[in-house]
Amino acid sequence: MALDRIVLPIFQCPSDPNTSRLHEETGKPSLCPISYGFNHGTWLVVDPSTKRTGDGVFYPNSFLRLASITDGTSQTILASEVKTWQPLRRNGGKPLSAIPNTPAELIPMMLTAPEFRETGLTEWPEGRVHQTGYTSTIAPNTKVLVDVNGELRDLDYSSWEEGADGLLTPTYAAVTSRSYHSGLVQSTHLDGSVRTYSSTIDLSTWRALSTRAGSEIVKETE
Repeated sequence: MALDRIVLPIFQCPSDPNTSRLHEETGKPSLCPISYGFNHGTWLVVDPSTKRTGDGVFYPNSFLRLASITDGTSQTILASEVKTWQPLRRNGGKPLSAIPNTPAELIPMMLTAPEFRETGLTEWPEGRVHQTGYTSTIAPNTKVLVDVNGELRDLDYSSWEEGADGLLTPTYAAVTSRSYHSGLVQSTHLDGSVRTYSSTIDLSTWRALSTRAGSEIVKETE
């Protein structure tokens, strides 16, 4: 199998202790995890029934030119740190409310998602947001603590695996940028620059940095 056990060091952060742990399933290639998630925007990833896409740089079958990044390549994140083997809840269908701004608003949506998995961000060739992306729904390193079998776990959320039922159900996701660095994450922009962002960054600023054409004025980028 061509993908079996292939390690791409550029996708792995030296500070992440779980990068050497393979995602193994019977009859499938053993895959390596990813420490850097690609920018899927703020909340919506894709709605296949209407062909509406998210506001980030990546979404299913995306083929954007730099001219589409009207916010500017220096003000638009390409990828940001994530934690490998991130647990998540998924596949509850379209959320009933708008984009959450806090963990308290996000957790009820998570609880409607029936599937709990320990395997987020473990398959570098997988294009779905919970495996190779991040969203700026909430600020970096924000903990979203949910009871899982009597233990509080810090979870990500995907309302639906992209394309899992053909072209019917939209995908919204809160796949948070996280790192093992205290109080910060590192992100690379479309102009090739790498910047450090504090976990206390204003949420509107963090979201503005993840949109490709939002026309926001980013007052603070550090």
